[in-house]
Amino acid sequence: MNTPNAQRQTPKYVDSQRLKAIRALLGVLFVALSWVGAQSPAEITKQVQANLEKAPWEATVSGKAQLPDGSSQDLEFRLQVLPGKEQLARVEFRKPGSLEGNFVVISDKEVWNYLFLTNQLIIQPRARANIQGLGVNLTSLGDFDQISEQVSLKLLGEEKTPEGAAWKLAGVPKDKTQSYASMEIVVLKADPRPLSLVLKDSSGKTLAELNFKNFKRVNLTARQLKKYPADAEVVRK
Repeated sequence: MNTPNAQRQTPKYVDSQRLKAIRALLGVLFVALSWVGAQSPAEITKQVQANLEKAPWEATVSGKAQLPDGSSQDLEFRLQVLPGKEQLARVEFRKPGSLEGNFVVISDKEVWNYLFLTNQLIIQPRARANIQGLGVNLTSLGDFDQISEQVSLKLLGEEKTPEGAAWKLAGVPKDKTQSYASMEIVVLKADPRPLSLVLKDSSGKTLAELNFKNFKRVNLTARQLKKYPADAEVVRK
C-alpha cells in the first residue's frame, strides 16, 4: 500500500511538479523581460511622432473641457494634421454650441483663431497664443515633439483598451506658467498614437479629458487647412 509520501515521490508526480516550477519561472521571466524591454517615455513619444509623421491624418476628439468661465462642457472637434516641414494642424469645433463653426489653424510659428459669430480671423504668435473659447491651452495637439519638450513624462505602465494594449504616461509641465499642472496620455502600442489625454490643475481638478477616435490617414494640403472665409476680417495681435 502506497503512503502519501510515496505517492508524492512517483516519477509522474515529480514531473508534474517540475512542469509547474518551470511554468512559474517562465512567468516570472516574462514579467521581468517585459519590464526590461519597456520603452522609456522619450522612446514612446518618438515612436508616436514618427508614426504620425508618416502621412496626413485626422481624428475625432471628444470629451470634456473647461471653458473660460470655469464651467466644464462637452467638447468635440475634428483634428486634422499635415506633418512635415510645413506642419499644420486644424481644429474644427462641433461642440459646445458656443464654439460650433469656429476653427483653429496651428503652425510652428502662428495660431489662427477663426470666430464664426464675428467672422474674424485672429492671428497670434504661437508662443503666446491660445485657442479662443477654451480655458485650457490645447495648441500642442497633434505635435508630440512639442509635448515631450514641454512636459516631464514618466511611464506609469500598461493598460488594456478597446483598441488594444496601450502605454500610460503622466507628467508635469516644465514651464509652470502653463494652463495645466499635470498631464496623462494613453498611447496605443501596436500603432503608436494617442488614445486619450487628460489635463488637470494643481488641485487635481480635470481641465480637459479628451478621447481620440476615428483615426485615419487622409489626403491634406496646406491650402486646405489654411482655408477661411474670403470676407473674414483678419486681425493680427
